[in-house]
Amino acid sequence: MITIVMGNNKKLFQYRHESDTWKRYLQFIQQENNHLKTRLSQVLQHDTDEEFLERAEYFQSKFIAEDDTVNMLRQDIHEIDQMLSKDKVEDSSLIKELQKKLKKMNKDMEIVERQFNKLKTDFNTYLADSL
Repeated sequence: MITIVMGNNKKLFQYRHESDTWKRYLQFIQQENNHLKTRLSQVLQHDTDEEFLERAEYFQSKFIAEDDTVNMLRQDIHEIDQMLSKDKVEDSSLIKELQKKLKKMNKDMEIVERQFNKLKTDFNTYLADSL
């Protein structure tokens, strides 16, 4: 029994580490997204071509959607953190539920990372090609 509890403690320590890593990465995405929105507003001060405005609206809506995604993921991480802080984390059903949520969160974070990198690249490429 002591071995199982110690093994679970190591897992919980790892799960907390993963949660902290995700929070830092989401903060990074939020900062980058804010930077992109600022860059867009700077460019719009000088370029008012109708075609450019349409494309700018597209990117603006994507940046706003990214903010929403980050906020939803933060909520999911908060739920995981609450599960990790429960006193009875040794309960095997809670460990299994945590593992399930962590696996889903890993997939979600991979998707968000890919999508955000693509959005950032598309935006920068568009600006480079159209300015």
